[in-house]
Amino acid sequence: MKHKISAALLILGLLGNTLPLFSIDDYYNFPSQSYKGGVTFESSRNLCIFPFVAIKEDVTKEYLMKGIPSVLLSYLRNLEYTYVEYPRKNVIYHSFGENPVSTLQEKIDAESPNAKRKKKEINDEKDLEDVRIGKKQVSPEKDPRYIKITIKQMWDKKPLRVDEVYGTASKYGCDYLLFGSYEVVENSLRTKVYLFDDYEGKTIPFEHQTSVIRAYQEMGPLGESIKEKLQGKETTSFNLTTNGEEGALVYLDGIYLGKTPLAEKKFPIGRRSLFIFKEGFHPYKSEVILEKGKKFEIEAKLSIKLSSSFISITSNVESDVYLGIQYLGKTPIQRISIPTGMNRLRLSKEGYIDAFRFIDAKEDEETSLDVQMREGQSEVYYKNKQNVFLDHTYKDFTTYSLYGALLFYASYAYLNYASRQAYSGARSQITLTNGLAITSFYQNNPNEFFFWYYTQNQVIENAESKGRNLKLIAGTLPTENRKDRKLVAGPMVILMGLMLVSAATFYYLGLDQETIEIGYLPINPAFANHGQSAMEGYSYMQFHLRY
Repeated sequence: MKHKISAALLILGLLGNTLPLFSIDDYYNFPSQSYKGGVTFESSRNLCIFPFVAIKEDVTKEYLMKGIPSVLLSYLRNLEYTYVEYPRKNVIYHSFGENPVSTLQEKIDAESPNAKRKKKEINDEKDLEDVRIGKKQVSPEKDPRYIKITIKQMWDKKPLRVDEVYGTASKYGCDYLLFGSYEVVENSLRTKVYLFDDYEGKTIPFEHQTSVIRAYQEMGPLGESIKEKLQGKETTSFNLTTNGEEGALVYLDGIYLGKTPLAEKKFPIGRRSLFIFKEGFHPYKSEVILEKGKKFEIEAKLSIKLSSSFISITSNVESDVYLGIQYLGKTPIQRISIPTGMNRLRLSKEGYIDAFRFIDAKEDEETSLDVQMREGQSEVYYKNKQNVFLDHTYKDFTTYSLYGALLFYASYAYLNYASRQAYSGARSQITLTNGLAITSFYQNNPNEFFFWYYTQNQVIENAESKGRNLKLIAGTLPTENRKDRKLVAGPMVILMGLMLVSAATFYYLGLDQETIEIGYLPINPAFANHGQSAMEGYSYMQFHLRY
C-alpha cells in the first residue's frame, strides 16, 4: 500500500512539473526561428610514404629500400593539394524552421556587424554544384575540391604488401599510401610503385625501369606520374618571365614555384591566383586561367617602387657616402631619395677612419645626420673591415669558442659521471665479494657456483665495457688522473682543447695597434742617487678598451 501511495505522489509531482515545459518554445522563441542547412567539407588529407621491399634480398642494395621513396618524396614536396571532385562531408547542418532564408552563421554575423570573419564562399552542396557547372567562380583556397596534402614519412615502419593497405591506412590515419618494391637484375633496376586511395578504395600501379648507377637521377618520369595522379586534375606547362628582371619569386595559388624566369613548370588547369614579388618592385597580382592542352606563357611587367624616404648628411670633412654598396656622393648631401627600411651607411675618406651608421628610413620622412670623421687608419682601427663573418667580430668568436669549451667540458663531466655510475650500479649486483665465502660456495655447491660465476662475471664485464667506452669518449684531464697526471685524449678533451685554442686565436687576431700598446720606459734620472743607473728602465704592455 505504501508503494502505491509513493507512486501516486511521484506521478502527481511529475504532472505538476509539465506545465513549465510547454513554455520552452516561447522562452527560446523557436516558432520564429529558421535556419538554412549547411555543410563543411574535409580540408586536409595525409599521404604516407613507406619503405620499399626488395624482391631479391641483396645487402649491397639495401640503401634502395629508403632511397627510392626518398627520391620520389623530393618530387612530391611541392604538392600542396589534391583535387577531388566530390570531397567528403565533415559536418552536415540540417535546415530548421519554416522558409529558412539565411544560415545560422549569417544570422550571427548580421547581429554582430563589427566582428570580422572570413567569408565562406561554399555553404552547401548547391554552392558547390554552381562551382562545378561554372555558374560560380572561387579561388582554390576557398574551393573545397582542392584539399591540402600533408606528407608523412614512415621510414621506421616495415615495407607494405598490397593486401595490408586497408588496415594500415586506418591504423596510421593515412588517406593515401605510397609503397612498392624493387628488383635489381644485373645493372637494371625495376621499380613497382602502388598508390592506394583509401577514400576510393582502389590501388593505382606504376612501373619504372632504369639503370642502378643512375637510378636516382632518372626517377623524374616516375615521380611526375605519381604527382599528376595525386593532383587529381590534368596539368599544363607554365612559363613566366618578368620583363628582363630575374630572381623574382613566383607563387601560384600560394604555392612557391621558383624564381624567374620559369620554364616548363607543370600545374593543374583551371583559374589560378598569380603572385610575383621582388625587392624594390611593387608586388604583381593577377588571376590567370590554365587551359587543358594549351601551354601557358606570360611576361609580367614589374613596376619599380619609387623611394619616398630621404636623407641629408653633413660631416666635418668632405667624405664619400655609401648606402650599403650604393654610392650616394660626397658630403654634404641634401635630401637625396633612398629606399625605405633598414640599411647601413658608410662614410669614407683617405687618412680618416671609416664611419658607419645604421639608419631606419621611414616612409615620407627625412633622416638627417652629422658625422664627425676622425683621423686614423681604418685598416688598423677595424682589424678586419669585413668583420669575421657577417656582423660578428673576433671578440664575438672568442666568446663563442669559450662557450663551446664550456659545453664540451660539461659533456666531459657528464660522461665521467656516467662511467662511475656504471661501476656503482654493477657493485650492487655482485653478491659475493669475500674470498672465503666464494671458496665455501664452490666446495658446497659446485654446479651452482659455475652458473653464479658466469652471471656475476657477465655483470662485471658489461659494467667495465660501458664504463670504459664512456671514458674513451670523455678522455681524462691531468687534474683527474691522480696516478701520473697524464692527459688522455678523448673526443670531449680534444674538442675542449680545440675550442680553447680557437678562443686564443680569435683573441690574438682581434688585437691591433689601438688595443694593445707595448713599449719601454727609462727610470727617472732623479732617482739615480739611490744607487740606480740612469740607463735602467722597465718594459710595459698596456691594454686599451675601445668601442
